[in-house]
Amino acid sequence: MIPAIIIWLCKKYLAPKSYKKFSPQSPVNPKSVATVLFLICSLSSAFAQQSKFNIKRNGEIIGQMYFQQKDEGENTYLTITSKVQTRFVFKINIETEDQAHFRNGRLLTSNVNRVVNGSAKEVKKTNWVNNIYQLKTGNKTSTLNQPISYNMMLLYTKEPVDIAEIYSDNFQCFIPIQKNGAHQYRIKLPDGNYNDYHFENGLCKLVVVNHSLYTIRMERV
Repeated sequence: MIPAIIIWLCKKYLAPKSYKKFSPQSPVNPKSVATVLFLICSLSSAFAQQSKFNIKRNGEIIGQMYFQQKDEGENTYLTITSKVQTRFVFKINIETEDQAHFRNGRLLTSNVNRVVNGSAKEVKKTNWVNNIYQLKTGNKTSTLNQPISYNMMLLYTKEPVDIAEIYSDNFQCFIPIQKNGAHQYRIKLPDGNYNDYHFENGLCKLVVVNHSLYTIRMERV
């Protein structure tokens, strides 16, 4: 797995287009004040944060990953996109887009999309329906009867303090989290590989992807 070997994008710029000067004698319009307060509250309720990671192999940048978290009231939307170009025995181009929707701390839906050398892989979906998770990979379906409050995508925005296991949207199962040191965690994947996550001030700063054939570093910039 090139787990979130990858991830996200979408930088939004919000800036006023014009400025109007008021003299000290200018009366304050109550309607204008109310409008400004409404806009501030609206922006606060739809807060979005973005981050970018350089993906490196042997010290060379081979791609970027972009992460975005958007909070709207009780809803949290996560998006990770990435693009990687590298060469092992032959040239490899990988594009990913992962999405997740949480409400009040519970995962409602997630999608894992991969395109390798122009070929789309089976989409992996996790959906909360009738108090149970329905898991789908291509035409294969299964169920999971266990609440999901923390998944692999949240690793990029929230340190897993006192969390024993994490849900993998890609493998569609729970995986134990091993603490390796201060703000350092290791996740051993079902395919035999493992990832090391390093945090600073609660945010992920570095991910080291340890595969049997290669090692990749994802560095926050």
